[in-house]
Amino acid sequence: MAHGNAPSSFPIGPRLRATRLAKGFTLEQVAKRSGLDKSFISRFERDAATASVASLLRVCAALGIQPGSLFEPPKISLVRSEEAPCANFGGQGVRDFILSRGLQGEIMVLRTEIEPGGHGGKELYIFPADTDFVTLLEGSLEFTVGETRYILQPGDSLTFCGQEPHTWRNLGQGRAVVLWVLSPAP
Repeated sequence: MAHGNAPSSFPIGPRLRATRLAKGFTLEQVAKRSGLDKSFISRFERDAATASVASLLRVCAALGIQPGSLFEPPKISLVRSEEAPCANFGGQGVRDFILSRGLQGEIMVLRTEIEPGGHGGKELYIFPADTDFVTLLEGSLEFTVGETRYILQPGDSLTFCGQEPHTWRNLGQGRAVVLWVLSPAP
């Protein structure tokens, strides 16, 4: 919580305001339900006022939320293209970049750059995800799932069970770029 004019290391006022708006409450409704002054709640939402623990609990009760939810880390993660961490999930002539840093395991998003002739292996493999979603952004890619082969061109997408044996290879003369979404994250 902010003290005086010191910046808060974890501002909860904007989170309170966002919660209030998402729930469709007006300042007047929260003031009435909490027994606090409307102008105080407005200042508190802007981090222009400090609330006592009792006041914070009253506002949270008026909004129907647990106070601890205000202190959870944001569920937003920005990964700039040049800052995406490299990973090595196997294959030849491949560079993988993790785009979903900071998520809690719901999904994993990868950007994979595959050099001409690059491949996921000569043998089919199983990746530990229930669902694989692949979109080809650039180049061309042969994708084998089970006994079926698919030729993907830019913009083509393929969804399949990650437990199904599969592999892929770059058929083109140039680099292929693939966006993978795996759920849950392996």
